[in-house]
Amino acid sequence: MRQYLSRLKRTMTNREEIREKIMLIKAQSHNEYKETLMMLRLLYKQAKSDEEKVFIRQQAADIIKISIVIVIAALPAGTLVVAFIEFGFRKINRTILPTSFSEEFKNAYSSSQKENTLV
Repeated sequence: MRQYLSRLKRTMTNREEIREKIMLIKAQSHNEYKETLMMLRLLYKQAKSDEEKVFIRQQAADIIKISIVIVIAALPAGTLVVAFIEFGFRKINRTILPTSFSEEFKNAYSSSQKENTLV
C-alpha cells in the first residue's frame, strides 16, 4: 500500500509540474500576442519616438523567429530540429525563440503566480 501511495504522490507532482509548464506556455503565447497587437497599433499611428521604433523592430524580429520555428516544426522530425537549433544557438548566447520565452519572463511569471497564491 505504501508503494502505491508513493507512486501516486510522484504522479501527482508530475501532473502539477506539467500543468504549471502548460500555464507558462499559455502566458508566454498570450504575452507575445499582446505585444504583436501593440506593434500593429504603433505602426498604424506611425510611431515617432525612438523607444517605439525599437519596440517595433524587436517585435518584428520575434514574428520572423516564430515564422521560422513554425516552418521548421512542420517538417518531419521538426521539433527535434528546433530543439537542436535552439541548443546550438544558446551556446553562443542567442535564441531562435521570441522574447516572451526568455528567462526573465519565466521568472516574472513565477513570482506573480506566487504572489497570487499568497493573496
